[in-house]
Amino acid sequence: MGLLLNVDYNDYVVRSRAKKVLQIAGVKSVGEEEAVDAYYIHYRTPIFGGRAFSAVWRKFVTIYINSQYYSAVAPLCRLNHRASLEAAVRLLKAFEKYLQTLEQYGRAWFGLGRRDAWTEAWRQLRRHFGDPSDVEELYRVLKKLGEVLGRGRRGDPASLTLSLAVDPRRAKMAKILEKAVALEKLIGDPLGVGDAIVSTAGVIHGRIYSSIEKARRATIYTKALFLGAPLLFLHKATAAELSIRMPRAQGDRGVYLLVDKSGSMYSLIDGVEKIAVATAYALAVLRRYRRVVLRFFDAEVYDPVEDVAKMAEILLRVSAGGGTDISKAVEVAIDDVERRRLKNYMLVVVTDGEDDRINPLVLNRAKKVFKDVVFVLVGRQRPPPNVKSIRLPLGKDRPWIYSIEGTARAV
Repeated sequence: MGLLLNVDYNDYVVRSRAKKVLQIAGVKSVGEEEAVDAYYIHYRTPIFGGRAFSAVWRKFVTIYINSQYYSAVAPLCRLNHRASLEAAVRLLKAFEKYLQTLEQYGRAWFGLGRRDAWTEAWRQLRRHFGDPSDVEELYRVLKKLGEVLGRGRRGDPASLTLSLAVDPRRAKMAKILEKAVALEKLIGDPLGVGDAIVSTAGVIHGRIYSSIEKARRATIYTKALFLGAPLLFLHKATAAELSIRMPRAQGDRGVYLLVDKSGSMYSLIDGVEKIAVATAYALAVLRRYRRVVLRFFDAEVYDPVEDVAKMAEILLRVSAGGGTDISKAVEVAIDDVERRRLKNYMLVVVTDGEDDRINPLVLNRAKKVFKDVVFVLVGRQRPPPNVKSIRLPLGKDRPWIYSIEGTARAV
């Protein structure tokens, strides 16, 4: 029957989702009924009262529902398929590991070892869901990051949060992203070549009820929800998931952006990590220019960043270190532009300048392929000779100062 009264366990869609959960989780100790429970206690507000096939599963779910982990995860998953799927997979994996531990030590729920069993259940939940405070912090930061990148690049911050929150090191890295989002607001013209051309073609998400002006810019999808599904409209409005038309700046050129993320970029400059400053600059370019190719590099060059998930994967999952090879990164950019036949692009390299062994032949080749080549320096190192440079120091008197080829101006 299952634990939930507000779920039809024989429904085709319900069964399909349960099979998908089991397929991804790869667990062998539970069936479709438990998979349905695991999914729908996140997707919907659960109404308990049914019978579980396993008393151990019922007790485990009860512990989870009453825990701080569920309190942190559930709000992210309501009516969100991808997030509910991720949470269900993690819950089933935690349960299977819990069962294996009980069998290994010969413990039972009642009698000798009951307290140890409870402790093990909590340990497995923490192992598979991460610290609850990290979950909330990551979601808030990734949602802000998605708002900066805009529609088409935002991904699903809820499911991404659940996949990233397990490792506490990644939660600490999220603080760097938060600084980057805050610093991005201080940047004016990121390329120092004048204001970007404004276009109203872009669409971003926001709370449309916050002002009449925003309500007038509602997209067709939002208006259709209001007329055809008012309850869903209200739910999405309160969650700030409705789309509205907003002006989006775009340049008349393309930008090929290479951002250094080597170990030295994680050091501090005036109390802020260099990588946070560099990422803020990248966000400013992404917000203002439509044709942007963003790639991070250290000793290797990573795949282009297409959305929040890819940026989080590179910045949060890949540990710093391994040195810097700017020449290799520029060569990869040149080959990529030639292979894809990208026209009217300028190359922008964001680095702290620690790698001063840049091959001049590579730079000369880049000047022939790209419309312009600009080095953006984070810190106090000297730029390579014979290239345009932009310096991004964080001053204590002024929040952000540009220095373009020796000429300083405040933004």
